[in-house]
Amino acid sequence: MKVLISGYYGFYNIGDEAILKSIIEALRNEDPNIDIVVLSNDVEYTKSTYKVNAINRWKLNDIYKELLKCDGLISGGGSLFQDVTSSRSIFYYTGIIWLAKLAKKPIFIYAQGVGPIEKKSNRKIVGKFFNKVDYITLRDKESKLLLNSIGVRKDIEIVPDPVMGFNIENYEFKIDKYFTNNDYITVSIRDWKKNNSKFQKNIALTCDKIVESGINVVFIPMHGQYDEIISKQVVSLMRHNAMVLSKDLTMEEKMMYIKESKLMIGMRLHALIFAATVGTPMIGISYDPKIDSYLKLIEQPSIGNVDTGWSPLELTNMALDIISNYEIEKISLENKTIKLKSLAPYTAKKALEIFKRK
Repeated sequence: MKVLISGYYGFYNIGDEAILKSIIEALRNEDPNIDIVVLSNDVEYTKSTYKVNAINRWKLNDIYKELLKCDGLISGGGSLFQDVTSSRSIFYYTGIIWLAKLAKKPIFIYAQGVGPIEKKSNRKIVGKFFNKVDYITLRDKESKLLLNSIGVRKDIEIVPDPVMGFNIENYEFKIDKYFTNNDYITVSIRDWKKNNSKFQKNIALTCDKIVESGINVVFIPMHGQYDEIISKQVVSLMRHNAMVLSKDLTMEEKMMYIKESKLMIGMRLHALIFAATVGTPMIGISYDPKIDSYLKLIEQPSIGNVDTGWSPLELTNMALDIISNYEIEKISLENKTIKLKSLAPYTAKKALEIFKRK
């Protein structure tokens, strides 16, 4: 069996890289001899990191030739079909689906979150191409409702995000004793152009109040230098000290730091998913419907949208309340995620079943 995986890979976004790693592990658990080829922005990085074959995601002729040798295309996971920033993402990923159809290969949509799709023309494009694929699995009900609203008539299954199936217990990395001997929270934020100055000040004020309560603050960059820069900017606004972890830490290392923390305050979706996977309570800061959908799924709180009028005091009180009830909150979260963790490997099994039928 040989499969081609298309997604936002090779851009050093730890959330997307975690998705890829989790998909690869799930596929190999189903078929240890599977041959995996990944479309990547950094071919050598992807090859060396995951021990797979990889080809340049921009060389369409090479992609088509590779598809001719494969048993099927996996599109996903992540949020590939959205036009929040531009329409290019939709054009690119539907283009890869078109190449797979041209090569007469089955197409499996793997645990994706779809939307927002604002432009009418883009909704039409996505609807047209999703009606041509062989099987659709999505990570939330809101994505399914969106696809149904734009005319997708295929059967759709809701499945967990692939990262929910990742088992950190198999990893032996030990974090510094400072972190195991001192209570701390983890914070994951991203740049937000619309209201950046006020947002940064609110996060800084919140973190100062948490430090004053006797709990340390550790920022975790999830998207390389982009998140590292904004994290350091917030720390520079604080009156007290806080730490920014290296942007170059691996997925497993970042998960371990989150695991040992008392709380995750997260804006990045996969910071929240990492927290759920390792059993760390969380508070979300929403900038996209995918954040709200995930928090709703696992019944975890949100302070609200990044652009709304939440106050540092409100976020601080919410955080300290969760920390003071840490053991109860942790057990509650683990009970809510246990089923998702057990179901996560199903998606890989289903994908291989679809490819074998064809």
